[in-house]
Amino acid sequence: MPEGRRTPFAHAVASFEPTATSVLLWTRLDDGSTEAEWEVFDGPDLHEVVASGTASTSAERDSTVVVDVDGLQPATSYWYRFRAGGVESPVGRTRTLPDAMAPRFDLAMVCCARFSVAPLGVYRAVAEREVDLVVHLGDYIYEDDGEKGPRRHDPPRTASSLEDYRRRIAQVRADPDAQALHLRHPMVTIWDDHDLADNAWSTGAKAHDDEEHGPWADRAAAAAQARSEWLPARLLDPDDVLTTWRAVEVGDLADLILLDTRLRGRDRQAGDDESPDRDDPARSLLGPDQRMWLRDRLTGNDKPWALLASGVVVNEIQLDWPRPFRWIDYFLPNGYAVLDGEVIHDDQWDGYPAERDRLAGWLRERGREGGRSVILSGDVHSSWAFEGPKAGDEAAAVEMTTPAVSSDAMARARVPMLWRFLDRQANKLAHVPFAEVTERGYTTLSLTPDAATATWWHIHPWAQDPTESAEVAAAFRTHHADWPPRFEPVPLSSPALGADGPVRPGLPQPLPARPDDLRRLRRRRAVRLTLELAVPAALGAAVLAVAVFAVRRRPPGG
Repeated sequence: MPEGRRTPFAHAVASFEPTATSVLLWTRLDDGSTEAEWEVFDGPDLHEVVASGTASTSAERDSTVVVDVDGLQPATSYWYRFRAGGVESPVGRTRTLPDAMAPRFDLAMVCCARFSVAPLGVYRAVAEREVDLVVHLGDYIYEDDGEKGPRRHDPPRTASSLEDYRRRIAQVRADPDAQALHLRHPMVTIWDDHDLADNAWSTGAKAHDDEEHGPWADRAAAAAQARSEWLPARLLDPDDVLTTWRAVEVGDLADLILLDTRLRGRDRQAGDDESPDRDDPARSLLGPDQRMWLRDRLTGNDKPWALLASGVVVNEIQLDWPRPFRWIDYFLPNGYAVLDGEVIHDDQWDGYPAERDRLAGWLRERGREGGRSVILSGDVHSSWAFEGPKAGDEAAAVEMTTPAVSSDAMARARVPMLWRFLDRQANKLAHVPFAEVTERGYTTLSLTPDAATATWWHIHPWAQDPTESAEVAAAFRTHHADWPPRFEPVPLSSPALGADGPVRPGLPQPLPARPDDLRRLRRRRAVRLTLELAVPAALGAAVLAVAVFAVRRRPPGG
């Protein structure tokens, strides 16, 4: 390449939305080129070409290239690359879905990657684990200016325009940890609020200001357009980028149902002005079109499993908080507040109980007909296993909630040391076999016709090799034969937790090196942790000193 010329592939390559016979291949031509050749191979040696062609792009698509490669074999790994301006891209690996009753299917779930706060080492750990598909449950980006973290966001302002959202996603995709994940695995995605704006709903967001950010409809359309360019999906209507719910068929084993719990059909959070009361039966999270589509998808399907991907937690997480502190919202975890005398997160399904009751009824109907359902969720920056939601007095599904990739953990975003109390309260909930509120990581789901095994992996994002830092926090299994569904603990030494997983060829080249700023981020973290420990200690010492001084000054007989 001539000196001074930009590489066409600064954002590497990625693959999305596989089916049994096809997959979407992605790259971006960062040097201004408008045409790229692509090739798909049957092995990492790149000898046998199984598909090839040429694709074009333009500035109207932010120079992104998306190729829908068809005619592939089911449940098969492929390797691919692009070529533009005489330069070859990195080689990526992807995989098609099964077309029949697969003996086993493995998913990894991730969410909440706040680039400004911590390295994306969790992505690298997922890249090193052998799975068939990665499901991103929302907050692929954060729309804020990044002032609360050691990294600044690009652009260094709140994202509100098409250019802003494009640059924000591009910043994540330039990160070598994110590139490692996309190089190794295909992905499907749903969105959540920070992909648009914090605490968004159908007609606005809590921090949205028309005068500062422009009309809400324009902002939402801009976020959706950028997302369709950088995170392509097989939408129900390719011309409607705002309607994002859809389903992915995992052969005859499962339906992966991808919901929009953020924009279309969502009423404003309860307790806000002009919002329906929390218990109003007409209160909506899904909207009528998605609601009817979901009902038909759940109750009209005879596959053994339905995997329901929700950007926000479905089950109840109502915390028992000490009454003297109920009025002090600052001490509550992020997103929690006192509403109608209860400590809840009203942005979750907890804020839309009538919608949840409808869903639970359909899940129970499906269950009584022999189908089983597992809910996949994120958003709350913590790890949870739930038995529910309930329809009447019985659980209608189980739910697994994955922790954050890099956002502050649920119990560490407020007052230091408060996590101990919150962790105890979370694990007191009767329908919660497991909760952990302090760590980052990801979750895997190993699915067979007879059982679904969920495993929570906690990762140290600052480690030089995040994979070596991986610890199994918990594992639970639900059996297809069980009704009502329940989770049973799996011994952490069980081979079902990954040791007996498939062994497949990797990439022909090493994964990208860790980020250049990793050492600086470690130093900043060390300073912060020192202060978090030193300040409470200093306050305690000061209180003790005052008490000793008071005792010594007390007059005799006082």
